[in-house]
Amino acid sequence: MKSRQVGFVLMALILIGILGIAIRLISSGQDDFVMEGLMPITQDVITKIEVTRGAQTAELVKTGEENWRIGKYPAFAPRLGDFWTHVADIPESQLIARLPKHHELLGVDEVSGTYVTFYLEQSVQEAFLIGKWSPEVKLCYIRKSGKEEVYGIPCARNGVFSSDPDTWRNPIVTAMPEEDIASFDFIYPDSTKSFSLEKNEDGDWIVQSPSGSGPADSRVIDVLLQAVNIVPAVGFEEEDVAKGLDFDAPEGAVRINTLKDSSSPTTRLKFIRKDTETFYVKIPSQSTVFLVDGRLAEFLLMAKEDIQIPD
Repeated sequence: MKSRQVGFVLMALILIGILGIAIRLISSGQDDFVMEGLMPITQDVITKIEVTRGAQTAELVKTGEENWRIGKYPAFAPRLGDFWTHVADIPESQLIARLPKHHELLGVDEVSGTYVTFYLEQSVQEAFLIGKWSPEVKLCYIRKSGKEEVYGIPCARNGVFSSDPDTWRNPIVTAMPEEDIASFDFIYPDSTKSFSLEKNEDGDWIVQSPSGSGPADSRVIDVLLQAVNIVPAVGFEEEDVAKGLDFDAPEGAVRINTLKDSSSPTTRLKFIRKDTETFYVKIPSQSTVFLVDGRLAEFLLMAKEDIQIPD
C-alpha cells in the first residue's frame, strides 16, 4: 500500500475513533470529561461577542437588557436565542481529544478554526476555537484558547457560531398575518398598470383599477396571502451598492394596507431588479436593502390580468 493511501487510512481510523469517543462521552455525561474552570459566559453577563474566521468577523454588541446589534442593525432575536442555547452547553461539553495532533482534523487549529471571544465590557471573559461540523455527527468541536483539549456539544445544524455578519441579521422583509390585511395597492411607473385589491361588503376580493373593477381569482388571492405572511430575504445588499439604488423610482411597489385595529403597520415594498434571479427590496421604515428571490418578487409584482377574472 502506498504511503499516501496509508495516510488516508490512518486519518480515517483516527476520525472513526474520535467520533466513537465523542458519542460515548456525550451520552455518558461523566463529570471527569467536561470542560472546567470557565468564567460566566451567559447572556446577562456578556456585553460583546466577536466571531472571527479568517478575514471575516461578526461583532455583536449588547445595547440593553436583552437587545443586541450586529453593526448598525438589530440582531435577529431567534438567531441569538439559538446561539445562547448552544453556549449554555459549553460548561457541560464533553471531552473529545487531548492531543494537539487532532486539532487540524477536528478544525480547531489556529488556521481553520473559528474564534469566538466573549467580552465583559473591555475585558475578555472567555475565548474558544470552534471546529468543523458535519451532518453525520452533528457536534460542534470546541477548544478553549491556549488549551490542547477538544470538547464537543450537540449542534443540530451548521453555522451556530458563524463569522458572517449577515447570518445574525433579521432575514424577514415583512410578516403580515392575513387577518390584519385590509387591502393591497400595486403601484407601477405606468399608472395605467396600477391597481388595487379590496374587499366588498360580502368579503370577496375585488380588483379596482382606472379602467374598471372586477372579481379577483380566489386561487391567486390565497397564494398572495400566503406569500406576504412571511416575505423572506435571501441576503442583504452591501451598503455601498445600496446607496446607489434609486428607490424613489422603483420598478414597482406593493403596499399592504392594514386594518385600523391591527397590530401590523401598513407596509410598502419597493422593488428593483438586480439580475435574473434576485430583486432588491426596501421598505421605507428601514435602511436595509434586502435581496429577495426573483420568482417571489415577480409574483408580487403581478399585473391586473394575473389576478382579475375575465368578463
